[in-house]
Amino acid sequence: MKPVVQLENVSKTIKGKTIIDSLSFDVYEGEVFGFLGPNGAGKTTTIRMIVGLMSISKGDVVIAGKSIKKDFAGAIKEVGAIVENPELYKFMTGHQNLKHFARMHKGVSDDRIKEVVELVGLTDRIHDKVKTYSLGMRQRLGLAQCLLHKPKLLILDEPTNGLDPAGIREIRAYIRKLAREEGMSVIVSSHLLSEMEMMCDRIGIIQKGRLIDVQTVHDFVQGSEQVYQFEVDNAVLVHEVFNKFDPTLKFDIKDSQVQVGLTKEQVPHIIRLLVENGVEMFSVMPIAKSLEDRFLEITNDKGEFLHA
Repeated sequence: MKPVVQLENVSKTIKGKTIIDSLSFDVYEGEVFGFLGPNGAGKTTTIRMIVGLMSISKGDVVIAGKSIKKDFAGAIKEVGAIVENPELYKFMTGHQNLKHFARMHKGVSDDRIKEVVELVGLTDRIHDKVKTYSLGMRQRLGLAQCLLHKPKLLILDEPTNGLDPAGIREIRAYIRKLAREEGMSVIVSSHLLSEMEMMCDRIGIIQKGRLIDVQTVHDFVQGSEQVYQFEVDNAVLVHEVFNKFDPTLKFDIKDSQVQVGLTKEQVPHIIRLLVENGVEMFSVMPIAKSLEDRFLEITNDKGEFLHA
C-alpha cells in the first residue's frame, strides 16, 4: 500500500543539540500507528514538526504525496490533529463550535457536520454549551472538529489524557472505527501502554530522539523470546539444570513456580533436561507478555519480570 505519511530522516536541532535524530517511518491508509516513548523522548516534538508547529532542521515530512517543507498548505489540508488538548469555545454550544471551525475549510456542509457529530456519538448533546460537557465529551467534540474536512491523516497526542476508564474505552472505539470505516490513517501518541496495545496496528518506539523499532503490535509484544512458566516439585534442581543449560539464562523461581525466557526451539530441550535430572513437572505454559513488558525490555535493556 502507498503510505499516507512518510517521515524521511527527520531531525531537529536546538542550540546545537540534536533533539530528534533521523526519524524515518511510514503510516498507511486505514492504519492506527502508535508512537511510544518515555517522557522527554521526543514524541510531541516530532508531532509538532509533522503538523508544521515546529520547523524541521533536516529531512522532510510527506503527507499524501505533498511535502511539508515545499507545499505546506497542500500537505496540512490533509491533516486533522489534536496536540495535547482540543481548543474549544466553552461559552458556545458544540454545534456552534463546529460551525465556527467549518468556516476555516472549503466545502464543509451542514450534512458533513451532522455526519461527524453522529460518528463521535454527540447527537443528543451537540446543542448544549461546551462548558456543560464532561472531559470525554470535549475530547469527542475535538475529534469531530478534526474530522470536518475529511483529512487523510489524524494525529492525536495523548487523546485519553485525564479520561476515566469509560471515556478511554469510548475514544479507543472511535479511533478504531475511523481507521476501519473511513480508511483514515491515525498516529496516536500515548503513555498508556495497555490502551495502545488494544488500539494500534503497529508500534514505533522512540527514545532519546531516535527510533528504536517499528513492528506490528503482535510481533512487538511476542519478540523472539517467550516467557514460560513451569510448575515443578524441586526448584533447587531446576536452578542447577538451567545454569548447566545456559549460564546466561534469565529465570525467576517462587516456590514451585518457575518463569524463564526461552525461544520456542529451546522448550523441548529444557523439558528433556529437567526430566533426565529427576525434576517432576506438573505443567508448562506460555505467559503472555504485555506491551509494557516489551517496552521496558527495550527502553531499559532488561526485562522487569526476570532476574538471573
